[in-house]
This record gives sequence, structure tokens and C-alpha cells, in this order.
Amino acid sequence: MPTRPSSLLRDLFLGVLVGIFSGVFGVGGGIVLVPILVLLLHVAQKRAQATSLVMVAIAATTGAATYALGSSVDWAAAPALIIGGLIGTWLGTAVVKRTPDKWLQLAFSGLLLVAAARMVWSGMNPVSSQPPDMTPLVAIGLGFAGLAMGLLSAFLGVGGGVIVIPILVAFFGFSQQLAAGTSLLVMIPIALLGAIRLTRAGHTDWGQGSRIGIGAAVGAVGGATLALALDQSVLQIGFALLLVFAAVQMTRKALT
Repeated sequence: MPTRPSSLLRDLFLGVLVGIFSGVFGVGGGIVLVPILVLLLHVAQKRAQATSLVMVAIAATTGAATYALGSSVDWAAAPALIIGGLIGTWLGTAVVKRTPDKWLQLAFSGLLLVAAARMVWSGMNPVSSQPPDMTPLVAIGLGFAGLAMGLLSAFLGVGGGVIVIPILVAFFGFSQQLAAGTSLLVMIPIALLGAIRLTRAGHTDWGQGSRIGIGAAVGAVGGATLALALDQSVLQIGFALLLVFAAVQMTRKALT
């Protein structure tokens, strides 16, 4: 059926808001979009997650481009993250229809809270750091970080930035802006693969995901531009608050 003008405007406006959020923090925006689709628009959970991945892939493209123009993308680290992420997404989508999410979500909520504490600590106690040289051991570590990112993307319909950004900052010496820009670049193919893999099961609404994604692509440019102008400690503390919000949402979802 043709899309009503009111639905089109709603989806575009929603996309702009989610895109600003995505660009500022370097995440796909699914953490915000999925609860909105489920709680306010009454979209089924798995359909909301799969549709969110379409939006993530579109929004991450312009967000990553903006960060790249600001020299805040680590091109050397991206291939290892993408390879790990694609593997994680392939595995995650293969079992998402059959695996209960409850214990995974509760465990991940705890992980998010720990990551949030680390981000607050590093934001209040900034140190000079830079990414390590690309050695085989570092590449393997980045691959496992991408694997976790891909699994999360497939299971929860988010870009995976909430897991990979704290890892890049805490363990690989990335600044918040560099981690965010790299995360957005990496999540483009990861989210796209997840959306495609979930289409066969009938979960992905490409029309709505594209409409929200177009709005989000515009909002992500503004959000990324703002992030590049903000102090790193402010972004880290703000991102920590985002992680706490995500943990609460996942816990509520697991217990309902």
C-alpha cells in the first residue's frame, strides 16, 4: 500500500532525531529507534530490530563521511573490525529466531554498566593516547571486537557502537571521536548484512527503514559535526549515560 503523507513525515522526522543522536555518539541509533517503534508505533520486536538495521546502514554512511572529513576515522583498523563484524552478524542472524534473548540481554546490560563506569572514569581522568600500530595481535583483537559488534547488531537490531566504542577507547587507545567515526564506518556493511539476512524471515520493513534512514542520514551529519567540536571528556561522559540508558532498556526488555 502507498505510504500516507503523515506516515512519511513522521518517519522522516523520527529519522532526523535518531540521526543526530547517531552522529553525536557514533552509534547506529537503534538503541533509541527500536524502543520507539515497539512502544510508540506498536511494531513487533523482531520487525523493529530488523527494520532498525536498514536505518543504521543509511545513517552511518553520512555520519562516517562527516567524521572522515574531520580525520576521525581509523582506516587501518576498519578491515579487521568489518571482517569480525560480518562473521558475528552471520552467526547472530542464523540463531536469532531460535535463541531466547533474556539471559543474553541481562548479561549485556551488566557489560554496558561496566563499560559506562570505565567511560566516566576515563572522561574524568583523561590521558594522552593513540591507537597502537597494526600488528597481527592487534588485528586479531580488533577482529574479536568486531565479532562482538556483529553479534550485538544481529541480536538487538542496533549498530553495535555501544560495545565497540568502549573497547576501542579503553583497550586500543582511541579518542572518543576517532572511535565514533571508525564505528560508524564499520557498521555500514554489518547492519546491511543483518537487514538482508532477516528479510527472508519477513522481519525487515525496507520501506519504513529507508524513510527513517533518509531522515537519519541528514541528522547524522549535524550530529557528527557537533561531536567533532565538543570536548572528548564531555562526549565520553555523555556516552556513558547512553550506555546506562541502553542497559536499563535491555533489562526491562528481558524481564517483560
